[in-house]
Amino acid sequence: VVFPNPIALGYVNITSRTSETIKASVFDILGKQVINSTVLNNKLDVSNLNTGIYIMKLTQNNAISTRKLIIN
Repeated sequence: VVFPNPIALGYVNITSRTSETIKASVFDILGKQVINSTVLNNKLDVSNLNTGIYIMKLTQNNAISTRKLIIN
C-alpha cells in the first residue's frame, strides 16, 4: 500500500503484508532513475523530487509492482 498520493509531505508511506525488505526505484517521466533506495521504517524520502508525475517500481523478494507517484 502506497499513501499518501499525491504527496506534499516529502515522504511516502509504503506498507506490505510481509516484513521483507522493500527496494524502491523512482523514475521521472522521461525514464531517468531519480531514486534508488531501500524503504526504511515504511517511509521513502521523496523530498528532493520536483513537482510532477513519477513512476515508482517496488521490489520485494521476487515480486515487482509499479505505481504512479504524484508530487505536489
